[in-house]
Amino acid sequence: MNYSVYHLDLPEHPDAVVFVNGFIARDRPGFFWLWKSLLWIRTVTEQAEGCVQVKAGICGLNEVVMVSYWSSGSSLKGFFRGEAHRKMMQFISKNPQSLCLYNETYSPLKSGKYINEPQGIATMYRRFQ
Repeated sequence: MNYSVYHLDLPEHPDAVVFVNGFIARDRPGFFWLWKSLLWIRTVTEQAEGCVQVKAGICGLNEVVMVSYWSSGSSLKGFFRGEAHRKMMQFISKNPQSLCLYNETYSPLKSGKYINEPQGIATMYRRFQ
């Protein structure tokens, strides 16, 4: 096999955060909102200040997971306070049973493994071993 493997040389206290959020449609209105809004959500997240990369995955017809990489926790908090996030939450406030939403935030503790090219956190910390 001929491929490159990268490991990061992370700073002692990295500022970067990984945000995992998921959407599960629980009924027909939730299903239609999810598929109508998905590309818009990805686009506004990618364009947000401090967002470095977004990866979206389809888990099933009614479920999507997005992983976004942020330069800092304060950038992510700024996104939560912004207009785009408010628009996302309007549907759930009007249709509280239509979606199951979840999110988790992580800070990197050690390097991941990257084969052939850096992705995610590695795009922020370009010091490789």
